[in-house]
Amino acid sequence: MSRVQPESARGRFPLAERGLHWRAQAASTPVDAVQDAAPARRYRNNWPLYLFVFLLPLQNIQTGYLPQLGGGLNFLNVFFVVSLVGAFFCGGRLARNEPLNIAVFVYMLYAAISYLVGSQLVSDSDRINVLKDHLIAVSLVFVTQMSVRDWSQVKKIIIASLLPLPYIAKVTWVQHTSVAKWHYGDALRIRGTFALLGANEFAAFCVTMAVLCFALLISVRMPRILRALVALGLACTVFCILYAYSRTAYVAVAVGLICVLLAWRGRWKLMPLFLVLAIALPAILPESVVERYQSTSVEEGKQDESTRMRMVYWGIAWDSFVAHPVVGTGFNTFARRVNPYHMDTHNVYLRTLAEGGAVGALVLLALLLALFFLCIKRLRKAPPGSWQYGIALGMLGAWTALVVGNIFGDRFTYYPMIGCFWVYAGLLLKSRELPAMEGARR
Repeated sequence: MSRVQPESARGRFPLAERGLHWRAQAASTPVDAVQDAAPARRYRNNWPLYLFVFLLPLQNIQTGYLPQLGGGLNFLNVFFVVSLVGAFFCGGRLARNEPLNIAVFVYMLYAAISYLVGSQLVSDSDRINVLKDHLIAVSLVFVTQMSVRDWSQVKKIIIASLLPLPYIAKVTWVQHTSVAKWHYGDALRIRGTFALLGANEFAAFCVTMAVLCFALLISVRMPRILRALVALGLACTVFCILYAYSRTAYVAVAVGLICVLLAWRGRWKLMPLFLVLAIALPAILPESVVERYQSTSVEEGKQDESTRMRMVYWGIAWDSFVAHPVVGTGFNTFARRVNPYHMDTHNVYLRTLAEGGAVGALVLLALLLALFFLCIKRLRKAPPGSWQYGIALGMLGAWTALVVGNIFGDRFTYYPMIGCFWVYAGLLLKSRELPAMEGARR
């Protein structure tokens, strides 16, 4: 019997030959080329959330120009509800298997329980508004996750948080020039766009945004226009920090920027510049800023009035914790009932011990640690130059600045101050699922 030649075999089975040829060609085609050829799916945008993020730090516009409808229908309540509805309309969901989401939920639940505990001591109806505003700010971590489904939406939220910064700097400059003088005085303590809060709270918001802008600027590959916007935001926030004259903000922003620089994988590129800036900084800062920073002293007999009274409040808070060690006196009761001076503790951790007891302190500690480990995990796994890496780096620095700032004041409660922090936390939580969504979409 004669053997069948390969050529004649291929001629007898043309369909099989063509199928094998197609399989070989598909196997040799790069996956990226097939993905890029598919049309990109467009997701719904939560436009109310973008506007909400833009207006969050503009408290002067909220109180001066937006109508107050009464019955609790103010800017914060209306925009939060509309943003939440928009999040459900977008069809998003929370990031799965994330300890931070559980920690935030437990924190919110215990805050409500602590409010009920405090109602036995204080019947002031304004406490419920303080709790509501605080929980709305924290809830932005959930709304943000539910509103983001691709990286273009992440960028839109970031842009929305950057756009008000030039206007904030302009308001700060106008306020500063109206009271400016060479040497420091308490009249220089301006509050920018935070019409209902003080200079310390305004500076705390600027610290968070400055650290985030710095991290994004040095670590993310982005278009030139967007990079220019981030650089402008950094310059505006640093300017506002200087002229808010908050000593805590000076320390917090320095610690936050150093943390970003040390955690960044390309830190050696900017280390010489940081050293030169640290040496030259006292010579280039305004005299009033230098005097304000140098006025801090903890030595007995040399303390200024603000520092001395902080020590007094801290002692009262500790005594209150010793008297009520388990659940404390209840949410927002220290200044209203416990402290005879009717002032806040100027220390979030001692206030938590006094008002929330050991249980409240453990809940807050779990929340902070969950956020810290989230930043570390994302920072290790995210590719350098990506938005995920930049947000993780910025949140790590902002977390450090927040922890330091809370030692000397409340940098955690008021929504204009902390709202954008939780928005970026939501972006960081969802960032792990966005590449998978992108691949599934294509």
